[in-house]
Amino acid sequence: MPELAKENSKAGLEAFIRYWYATFSYATESGDIDAWVAITDTTNVVAAAYKDALERNYAQGRWMVGGKITTPAIEILWTPGASTQEAKVQVVQEEIQYINADGTMGKESTPLSNIAEAVFAEYASGSWRITDNGMIVG
Repeated sequence: MPELAKENSKAGLEAFIRYWYATFSYATESGDIDAWVAITDTTNVVAAAYKDALERNYAQGRWMVGGKITTPAIEILWTPGASTQEAKVQVVQEEIQYINADGTMGKESTPLSNIAEAVFAEYASGSWRITDNGMIVG
């Protein structure tokens, strides 16, 4: 995690959000969810579903290929003094292929996506944590 991502500031939040998506990208590409879980409130519906999907897709020797995530644009909606902050994030994810343990193709590939997400983060005890996120529709 970059040092800037530990700051309770607009720039710190932007750096943290980029880091958060990088940990989710790594989880998607490797199946190792530990870094992502450590900075995510996985009790919310969206994060719980992501965690469950990652665990399922890497169960019983299966794996995924692709899925790298980039965040070309982040707009921080900073509210001075608030413990929870919000951002709008452009999230681009490469195509994902699903491979069975025997090397055959699993379920149908997920195509490249380019979406906008709302991200909510809380700063407490000297660090950020993502408390919710989801696609912006409309």
